[in-house]
This record gives sequence, structure tokens and C-alpha cells, in this order.
Amino acid sequence: MPKSLYSAEAAVLRRRLRAVREQFGVTQVALSDALGRSQTFISDVERGVRRLDLVELWQYCGALGIDLTEFVSDFQSEIETSKSRRHKVVRADPARRPRKRS
Repeated sequence: MPKSLYSAEAAVLRRRLRAVREQFGVTQVALSDALGRSQTFISDVERGVRRLDLVELWQYCGALGIDLTEFVSDFQSEIETSKSRRHKVVRADPARRPRKRS
């Protein structure tokens, strides 16, 4: 599995983050001020130098006034539409039961 920072999905995420910020007319400086971070933090995220964890993504969305679940849903729709990569779904065999520990 390639590092997620360099995946096609990560590129979609970066594009979406920047597009949403620009759609609302928010500069990197204004967003960084709202988050209490440096402007280079926002730049690094948008360029793919740094990735966000879930809490940071939630804060990022909150600072822009957008719902995290809506953002993630839109991201997922774009990924599925672009079909950039199909994930293999691993499901447990329903006939197989976990072993009991003694």
C-alpha cells in the first residue's frame, strides 16, 4: 500500500480543502488565524507536505463553517466518481467464528 500522503485520494482531499477555502473567499492567512496555526501550516496541508488528522480536519471544516460529515461525504462521492482506485473490501467469512480464549 503506498503512503497515503502521495495517493490519488490524498490529492483529491487536498484539492477539495483548497477549493472549499477559496469558494468561501478565505485566504490561507485568515484560515490560519482562525485555527491558531501558521499560514505555512495551511500551505503545507494544501501542497501535501503535511496531512491532517481527523480532529484537525474537523477544526479546518469548523473554521470554514462547513459540516465535517458533509465534507467527507462530498470527498467520498468524488473518489467514487473518479474511480481513481478501487479498494478491496475485506469481510470476515460468516461461517467462521472467532476462537474462544481459555
